[in-house]
Amino acid sequence: MKNIKNQDERVLAQRRKIQSDGFQLLIYALLISVLIQQIFLQAPPSQYMVELLCLIGAGLYNLIRNLNIGNNLFGDESNSGKNIFKNAIFSGVGAIIFFAILIGEKNIWNLLSYGLIFAAIFVCRTYFIHYISKRKQDKIKRELDMDEDDID
Repeated sequence: MKNIKNQDERVLAQRRKIQSDGFQLLIYALLISVLIQQIFLQAPPSQYMVELLCLIGAGLYNLIRNLNIGNNLFGDESNSGKNIFKNAIFSGVGAIIFFAILIGEKNIWNLLSYGLIFAAIFVCRTYFIHYISKRKQDKIKRELDMDEDDID
């Protein structure tokens, strides 16, 4: 048996990249499976609920782990508000289209109200996640600054 503790950082980074890619492929496969069962096969929700719950659980796992270690989930700080608003608009339009196709809703006012509610919830949720992420990053920065001050 090999000693895994004494490995080259390059090899370790490559292994982690391969695992990350495999995880993404699995998530995409679950998403495609749920969509095919729901849209094309018109299966009852009980048939694809396990895949859907695994998909939601994997997304929450990634979100919580990234927030916990302080990864910046939103990229550049200067454009984060614009990006959140832009994503909310695109997600709202996508939700309207998806809702119209799945449910067969034809009333434009119902679709617009659904899209606005979805976009509002999306913005609130995203700003909340952004707040938590920023707070964790600031905490890490303060700890690093304190450690740096202790070294001097």
